[in-house]
Amino acid sequence: MKTILIVDDEAIVRDSIGDWLRTAGYQVETAETGEEALEMVEKKEYSILILDVRLPGKSGIQVLREVKASKPHIKSIIITAFPSEGLADEAMRLGAVDYLIKPVLCENLERLILETLAKCEQANKV
Repeated sequence: MKTILIVDDEAIVRDSIGDWLRTAGYQVETAETGEEALEMVEKKEYSILILDVRLPGKSGIQVLREVKASKPHIKSIIITAFPSEGLADEAMRLGAVDYLIKPVLCENLERLILETLAKCEQANKV
């Protein structure tokens, strides 16, 4: 089973996305801060990170940068309520799968997760 880590400082976002993905059959864990997420990534393997841009302490972009440096195989999806073309460009340059604007439709997020996992499976078979 693929494990997804949702990193968002808003409990309602973590809970709603987490509940949706658990119902869809994913193993889901959550973190409230960038630092907490980085500690979790050090201790456990995740297939996908869903990262809010604005977090207390380290931002989602900083977490993305550090995760890509230490575990480049982990895929990340950036979410934000404060879209910025500059941040979107930076996230994609750093290797984010996509940059989604809140409120995120769970159906779209799940489709993106399925596509990302399928690409990873294909890459591993080559």
